[in-house]
Amino acid sequence: MRSLRLKILALAALLVVLTQVGTIGALLFTASHEVEQRIRSDLATAGTVLDRAMKLHSDRLREAMGDLARNPEFLRADAMGNRPLLARELLRSMAQADADLAVVLDPDGRVLAATGSALRLPERLPDVVQIAAGHHSARGVFEAAGATYHVTTLALRGPGGRPFGWLAAGFALDDARAGRIAAFGGQDIAFVTGWGSSLRLAGTSLQGIDLDQIRTQLAAAGAATGTTVEARIGDSSYIVAHKALVPGKTDAQILLFQSMEQALAPYRVLRWSALGVGLVALLAALVGGAVVTRAITHPVQELAGAAKRISGGDYSRPVEIAAGDELGMLAGAFNTMQAGIAEREARITYQAQFDPLTGLPNRLLALEQLEKAVAGAQAAAAPVSLLVIDLGNFASIAATLGHEIADALLSQAAERLRASADARHTVARLEGDEFLIILDGLGLDAARELAEDLLRLLSVGLSVREVNISLDAAVGIALFPEHGADPAQLLLRASVARSDARNAQEPIHVYQDGQEERRVRQLTVLGDLRRAVRHDELKLYLQPKLSLTDGRVCGAEALARWDHPTFGWLPPDEFIGVAEQFGSISLVTHWALTAAVRECRLWVEDGLDISVSVNLSGRDLLDQNLPVFILQLLRDHDLAPRYLTVEITEEALVRDFARATLVLQCLRDLGVRVSIDDFGTKYSSLVQLKRLPVDELKIDRSFVMELPQDRDDAAIVRSTLDLAHRLGLEVVAEGVESAAALDWLAAHGCERAQGFYISRPMPAESFGAWVRRYAGNGQATRQVTQAEAV
Repeated sequence: MRSLRLKILALAALLVVLTQVGTIGALLFTASHEVEQRIRSDLATAGTVLDRAMKLHSDRLREAMGDLARNPEFLRADAMGNRPLLARELLRSMAQADADLAVVLDPDGRVLAATGSALRLPERLPDVVQIAAGHHSARGVFEAAGATYHVTTLALRGPGGRPFGWLAAGFALDDARAGRIAAFGGQDIAFVTGWGSSLRLAGTSLQGIDLDQIRTQLAAAGAATGTTVEARIGDSSYIVAHKALVPGKTDAQILLFQSMEQALAPYRVLRWSALGVGLVALLAALVGGAVVTRAITHPVQELAGAAKRISGGDYSRPVEIAAGDELGMLAGAFNTMQAGIAEREARITYQAQFDPLTGLPNRLLALEQLEKAVAGAQAAAAPVSLLVIDLGNFASIAATLGHEIADALLSQAAERLRASADARHTVARLEGDEFLIILDGLGLDAARELAEDLLRLLSVGLSVREVNISLDAAVGIALFPEHGADPAQLLLRASVARSDARNAQEPIHVYQDGQEERRVRQLTVLGDLRRAVRHDELKLYLQPKLSLTDGRVCGAEALARWDHPTFGWLPPDEFIGVAEQFGSISLVTHWALTAAVRECRLWVEDGLDISVSVNLSGRDLLDQNLPVFILQLLRDHDLAPRYLTVEITEEALVRDFARATLVLQCLRDLGVRVSIDDFGTKYSSLVQLKRLPVDELKIDRSFVMELPQDRDDAAIVRSTLDLAHRLGLEVVAEGVESAAALDWLAAHGCERAQGFYISRPMPAESFGAWVRRYAGNGQATRQVTQAEAV
């Protein structure tokens, strides 16, 4: 018996070892080959991108030099030999062109004027003349004063096309430039000159390069651009590719490096993981072998033990004998007798205490466990922590993928929750996609740590039928004795904390005293809001918008205000947020549209050519009947669609981009203008922006309030203006709080502005008088100073 047992164990171990060795070897070989091919592809792509970037930079320099060459002041300064004026014009022209140096040369290569690092160059630059000679414009590389430069040249021509000098501008090929390019692209690079003769390293982001060795390897592999080889640099192995710095000129090259060690690093973790799995499998095989041998060698002992249990009235465990002989038949009879009793008792108990889908305790059993935990904690003066977990987007997943996949997803989520908690802790399913974990004897720190682990597990995603689904879970925490001693109250407060976590878009929220009262206030506000909308108790406020081209008041943003009969003036975020959370935002939107259109019609009748804008929420953009409502509203008030603008936030488009785009396109087809509000603060996507049917962008106040002093904000606003204008969009800047900001925006081409500097929001009934008073004071026709860019 001992010999058979050893043979079975040895065979199981041998099979596992051979399988794991073959699997790990094939995995590592495939990974190494795939990584090397990916690196070569990445290097080729990086080289192409770098070529395009340098050509674009050269084109930008050529355009700037062309503008300079046509500048009368520059030509007059050159003709007069006025070097200071030449330098000043050169500096002004090159200021926005990202050039390290810029020079003006006479036909003999003498430097007439220079900016940037060119101030350190010799008086003559014959190499630049050699690059430029015979071309109207050319690119090339030259060395001077111990540095290497990449330049673009442009011939200066007089009457008849006769060249009388050259303009040259470019940048240094040094370590700093190499480092910036490497940081942007992710690959180390080096600039090399003298490729066909005496090698020289002009600049690099990687130290310890043996240029001669690399050139020899590349020559042996093939001299064509894009050829890659493997080289040792220091203690690391790199894949190296090369490209000509200037197309058609091979003397100057760019070397691109990608570390093999870094690329293979993730697979080292995979190798150790596979070894660990192999060891676990080996252990499992040994244990399984031991179980098999025990089943073979101890059937009689099992029958004897079963007889003793049955004689003692224990029917809970079946006789585990799989033999087909008389002993097996006897064991079957024992099992049939026990199974009937055990099945009936287990079914009744299970249905009363456990969730049939996940196998977890249900709410009733969870409350019993909580009562026991609280009672034990009171006696031992120990804490108890409750975690209520909400899977978040589960309802939309069920609606999209079906209930069968949703049930499988719930089962997987339950397994992960059960595996994350110790056996002494209780994991239960309360209802729907809501789960409970009871941590007996653990306080807030342990509860928060477990909550963070759970969120990480669920955010990784669950795979059901080859579909990977990431869950946006939220966790609420309540503690005994800090938040109460009654189990039902503790569970309620943990649920309140979970709801507050979801509303505040926080992954974890700990219950705080007063949250139940806030929930009651929210429900009160929600009920009263519906009544307020029906009885037109909300107040319409308007904030003017100023045209920066002619200084007149050109529009106004409609804002809702509410003087609650019990709570007084409520902040818009409070009642708008409640309406959004509980699905009543369309009531507020319809009220705001109706009030704004009605007010705008009065302006038109009063001779004011002013449009009005109304904010829409994400839920509004999912309402395909909204365009019909707005069309009927405009017809009822005999108002042209051009007077109405709808403002949407980038965040509102996230729920269903395709459906929201369809609604916006319908509105735009009606003639209603569409504006993106708070641009740049949430989910900015240029891919989505170019597909959206919009007319204007609103730059968020956070970028405007500190203009023009804050250089970072100025750069962001300039870029946004340029982007919008290139896309054919107009721009509104909100948050203008100073004359300097207003002037700066006008100088940089912003079409409209709003903010406290122009006016705070005012009641609708005061708006018309304010507009006339504003125009009467002469401010409506003010000319905005053209300030220089910061």
